[in-house]
Amino acid sequence: MGSMRFAQGEMARLSYEVDGPVDGLPVVFLHATLGDHRTIGGLQDALAGDCRLILPDARGHGASAALTDRSFTVTDMANDLWVVLEAEGLDAADAPPVVLIGHGQGAVAALELARRRPDRIAGMFLIEPDAPSLLDGDTDANVATLRESARETYRSISEMSYKGQTQQAVDRYMGFRWGGDWREELSRPRQAAVRRHAAALSPTLDALDRFRILPDELREMTLPVHVLTAGSSPPVVEAIGRRLSSTVPGSHYRQIGKVTLATPHGSELMFDVLRGQIAAMVER
Repeated sequence: MGSMRFAQGEMARLSYEVDGPVDGLPVVFLHATLGDHRTIGGLQDALAGDCRLILPDARGHGASAALTDRSFTVTDMANDLWVVLEAEGLDAADAPPVVLIGHGQGAVAALELARRRPDRIAGMFLIEPDAPSLLDGDTDANVATLRESARETYRSISEMSYKGQTQQAVDRYMGFRWGGDWREELSRPRQAAVRRHAAALSPTLDALDRFRILPDELREMTLPVHVLTAGSSPPVVEAIGRRLSSTVPGSHYRQIGKVTLATPHGSELMFDVLRGQIAAMVER
């Protein structure tokens, strides 16, 4: 386990953990909605020997500032990440570029930062990217149906959360994302953490719904990109992963087995892909 730190931006105070050697390859892990920096799990121990790990809590999650309204955007997510990079001295032109591992909303925040500051990124791992708008413009009828169904579901969950129907919103989101038996996979402390983060659902899902990035912008990305989904991912998430990998030049797509909620990055294949590819970057 590393040490906890805080960074103060113009909009919010952000918490994050650091681990590993200060001169190691900087690797930033961005968690999914209703998670926090601890969901990196055993991957932290595997990487901390060689990498300088930076593990932020997204706004509204963990010990970072709460989200109080629905004006939050994916650009805000990327700006929050930039504040943390500034606090760690990784914003400077002579600082080593960072590797981003983003899961769910974290993958979308990584994409946004890559659009704005590709010079500061060495590569990205986008795990189960979760923004139905990434399928906008796809002419396949089945994909369009998946997109609109997911969008309607997320808007309904957002409205429930906004109206204070917290438990119903959490149940529906977690059920959609992880299946109806999600409670069986989580310890009581982790279930309590999910409930604490529930106020972030409405502004976060609204932000993901409004996110837009043009195909031409994706085609301009030249950094290494690995897109991963799982057999347990919702069909819309798999469609997003395939769409990204077919649009970003030179990107690599892998579908692995089931990802469990309790240890989302503990799947043996996902673990090996992340560790192996990052190790290759360390050797460069």
